Amino acid sequence: MTTAEEEIRRRLLDVAPEPNESLPFHGRVRLARRKKPDAWYIKAAEGLLLCLGIGLLYATYYHFEHVHFHVNRFYANLGYKEAQHNLGHSYMHGVGADHHSESAVYWLRQAADQGHPKAQYNLAISHLRGFNTGLQPGEARKLIEQAAKAGVPEAIKTLETICAQGGCEI
Repeated sequence: MTTAEEEIRRRLLDVAPEPNESLPFHGRVRLARRKKPDAWYIKAAEGLLLCLGIGLLYATYYHFEHVHFHVNRFYANLGYKEAQHNLGHSYMHGVGADHHSESAVYWLRQAADQGHPKAQYNLAISHLRGFNTGLQPGEARKLIEQAAKAGVPEAIKTLETICAQGGCEI
């Protein structure tokens, strides 16, 4: 008679006296082996990634404006007109960054040159409010007209009110 330990060894070593044709794989399926524990550097890397993930979640939840600003700046430098407009808006209103009108005008100009309608409107309004945008006389009206054709409601209202009275010819 075999002891329990011998029975376990026999099962682990998969020593069967004879194959059983009625079972799948003829009864020769190996049992799962015990997994070796991970090395210390694997555990350290997992811990570091966990801390990094928690840190990113914290930053995006409690400092959303700053994270949004830096993500937009990355994409604006790649040439995405929506990100350029958002970055100009952030600089103009001081959201996520300090108020910096020269940088705001620069990024609004970049987006407007690519045909972003809200950036065209915001650049024209910045010019009308007295910011140094580098627009020529009459160019603000053209930008507002382009934005109105694209369907920006503020531009349509500005054309009907301010520009109709000659206020866009600065």
